[in-house]
Amino acid sequence: MSIKDDLLFDFAITMPRVLVSGRTTVLDNVKKLMLLTDSEIVVFNGQRYTSVTGSDFVVKELKEERMLVSGEVREIRFFKALQENKD
Repeated sequence: MSIKDDLLFDFAITMPRVLVSGRTTVLDNVKKLMLLTDSEIVVFNGQRYTSVTGSDFVVKELKEERMLVSGEVREIRFFKALQENKD
C-alpha cells in the first residue's frame, strides 16, 4: 500500500474529510454531489455539507464515497443542514 493509500485508509471515518496536497484534493465520505463548477464543489456527507472553492477544478475520480479533484483550493467550509421546525 502506498503512503497516500495508508493515509486514506487510516482516517476512514464517517465524518466529512478533505485532504489537500498541492493541486490535488481528496474529499471523503461523499454521499451526494450537490454543486460542481470549475470554481466550486459542494458535497453532502450525510448530516453535513462540505464546500470547496478555488479555480480550475477537474474531477479525476468519483467512486466509493471518495472524490479526487485537481485544481487550486482557496477555501474549505464545513456546515450543517438546517433542520425543519417540527411543530
